[in-house]
Amino acid sequence: MNALQKAMKEAEAALEKAGAKDASVTKAREGFGDLAFPCFAIAKGKGKNPQAIAEELAGKVKPPRFFSKVGAQAGFVNFTFSDVFYEDALSEIKKGFGEGSSRKGDVVCIDYSSPNVGKPLHIGHIRSTVLGDAIKRLLVFQGAKVVGSNYLCDAGKQTAMLMTALKHFGAKDIKTEKDLLEYYVRIHKDIEKNPELAEEARLTLEKMENGEKDVAVLLKKVRGISVAPIHAAYKRLGVSFEEELYDSDLVDEAKKTAAEAVKKDVAVLEAEGETVVMLEPTLPNYVIMRSNGTTLYATRDLALADYRFKKHHFKECVYVTASEQNLHFKQVFETLRRMGRKYELKHIGFGLIFLQGMEKLSTREGKVLLLDEVLDECVAAARKEVEGREHATNPAKTSEEIGLGSLKFAVLRVTPEKSIVFDPKAVTAFEGFTGAYVQYTVVRTNGIMEKAGKTKSAVPEKAKFEEHEKALVAALAQFPQTCEDSARNMQPHVLCDYLLTVASKFSAFYANCPVLFVEGAEKEKRLAIVKATQLVLEQGLALLGINAPERM
Repeated sequence: MNALQKAMKEAEAALEKAGAKDASVTKAREGFGDLAFPCFAIAKGKGKNPQAIAEELAGKVKPPRFFSKVGAQAGFVNFTFSDVFYEDALSEIKKGFGEGSSRKGDVVCIDYSSPNVGKPLHIGHIRSTVLGDAIKRLLVFQGAKVVGSNYLCDAGKQTAMLMTALKHFGAKDIKTEKDLLEYYVRIHKDIEKNPELAEEARLTLEKMENGEKDVAVLLKKVRGISVAPIHAAYKRLGVSFEEELYDSDLVDEAKKTAAEAVKKDVAVLEAEGETVVMLEPTLPNYVIMRSNGTTLYATRDLALADYRFKKHHFKECVYVTASEQNLHFKQVFETLRRMGRKYELKHIGFGLIFLQGMEKLSTREGKVLLLDEVLDECVAAARKEVEGREHATNPAKTSEEIGLGSLKFAVLRVTPEKSIVFDPKAVTAFEGFTGAYVQYTVVRTNGIMEKAGKTKSAVPEKAKFEEHEKALVAALAQFPQTCEDSARNMQPHVLCDYLLTVASKFSAFYANCPVLFVEGAEKEKRLAIVKATQLVLEQGLALLGINAPERM
């Protein structure tokens, strides 16, 4: 149990002793102490004024060890932390601080990134990729066993078109994402203009569904061409997966699942030959088998859920995709429920991401801002901030860490349901609500500790804390709960906001509390605060998949 949890237990026990049954305290509003207990429910039950109840309870509570005073304000009983709390809270902040066990033993699958084979990664892929990766890291920090799953779509029309193009045009010069985009746009136009090639692409898709050997060889080649630059982008971003799946490998199982849906009266085989899942009026009906016997994306998603459950026996499987697929996943989940599946599935839908002035993306028209281009632009913007600074000993490495970290932070800080208009220059600024600002704060703590040398950084017994020290240590003490909340709700933006708060409070502490120009116990205490801030910010950024540079 950490210091904040102990303090909350103390406050709740004191309130119950004073007559408030099942008391539960929460973080107090700014200026209302540190912890608070609302008296409105008790007041309503007794037909009294909430403030009168708060004053009555506060008068009966003797401040426990972790509190210096207890008061009543605006219908709340407010508890103010004592120096004993700050000493205890600061002393426990060491490596591993914040690691929890709220998801210990849980197996969670997370489906994220999941691009289409045959198409390059573009700016639209960044959100699923970094959001899924951050959720995975948060859950692992809470003790879960997480399977990061990259589900690549290669059973679609775009793959059949690439396979047709390979037969007729070859593909010797495809080495980068840009090469792949240019090739895709060119062959798409050529095939659309040529009815014979278009028909060949259609037949190739059917052959692929049937697992014909000559097509399987071409499919393997298309995968190799497409996936190499995708893997390079993941490596650059520091994103990894525990498994990589291709939807074409699930075609046979998908057909069996469709047949099962018909057998269980969840779907019907219509006169025209299509298999349709009947969900109306709850949700729109949808097709899971075409009249020519080929599967669809939804069919393979039904089989995918079964495959993952059989392989991993997950407690929960989470899909991180654009909110444009909200209806699709509602239909898939409801279909599986009606077919008798008991496992838990969850979809996190997110808004689109744009650069200022950018239109909606279209790969087939070539209207795409490639992910590598976005990453390079962010790094270039960071380089402008870094160059000329006296401490920039390795500008290229530092710019890469700031540029990529700032991009991730900017994406993760926005709640998923909102779309993002992205400005590389703004997100890499060292001031403001940016990842670069948090990274810069870590660098400042590194600098202080380096200058302090071998000076002891420990919390003296019976230390006294001034207001800016209290504000910072109180914020640091909230790190474990913030991590647990972010993991439970799968909301990395909560952690982002918390890190910005800590960085801001450190800035106020640094401006008002000299660290290196005091001596003795006071210096030791303040160095301990700096070291604790460093540990919390570094761990927090790591949970978001962000590195903190040594210098900036």
